[in-house]
Amino acid sequence: MPLSVDVICSHPSFLPSLAYYGEALAEVYHTNQRLGANLASQRRWLISQTALALYWGDEGGLTVNRLIEVLTPYKVASPNTIRAFINESVQYGFIEVDPDSRRLRPRYWKPTEIVKSALMEWVTLNLAMLDGIDSRDRASVLMQRPDIVFALQPRLAWNCLNDPAWREPPPRVALLQNTISGGMVMDHIVSQIGAGAPEGERYLIPPINARRLSERIFISRTHLQRILNKAIEIGVLGWSRRPFESEMWIDRLFIDEYCRWQAVKSHHIDEAFAHFA
Repeated sequence: MPLSVDVICSHPSFLPSLAYYGEALAEVYHTNQRLGANLASQRRWLISQTALALYWGDEGGLTVNRLIEVLTPYKVASPNTIRAFINESVQYGFIEVDPDSRRLRPRYWKPTEIVKSALMEWVTLNLAMLDGIDSRDRASVLMQRPDIVFALQPRLAWNCLNDPAWREPPPRVALLQNTISGGMVMDHIVSQIGAGAPEGERYLIPPINARRLSERIFISRTHLQRILNKAIEIGVLGWSRRPFESEMWIDRLFIDEYCRWQAVKSHHIDEAFAHFA
């Protein structure tokens, strides 16, 4: 039986686990910054996971037209955005022509080893978070049976795509998640909270080094400031005193919303893992 969203988001280990998860993902993306940038918004996450599901599932393979056809009813992205995503993925070596269909038209694509390795690390991190809640050994099972990743990925992707609670983040969470690289900025913020307790209605984190963070997540300082200013305008975070030189405060209810949204994904990962493990 997979853990429920309520159980996951209310567990005291979940927020600290998300903090570790954010740091670990940052290391994965630091080794391949283009991969991080290619997945650093909710829209791109949905496109990429759906694309992988078409390849590993029973949907007839991954083509641009099939990806557009599947995503169009959900209004995830325009056909031009999806085509651009595929072109970028080819350019940066994340997908390649499927050799089993090289002579076929339309062109069929397959993920490269870079993507397979990143997916393995991502699923392992997510399973470890679940293990921290109920002391099971999902991550160890995956290490012993790594092919489970490619079996569970389509089920996970379709369940996430069909669940509006994940597909459409709460408005305040969406402000960052729907912004290019906003997801990585949020990962960094949560990593700084760690196991810290809120002070009243706010969490406090150390000053953000704009130059270091922008270099780490492969964006300009101007874009980083734009992302943070959007969040400041709606009151989910702010500076104690001088921007980038003083502590930053984060609204506790905003973090609660974020944790519940992340718990939806964690529930679907647990459900998919339980189905195949």
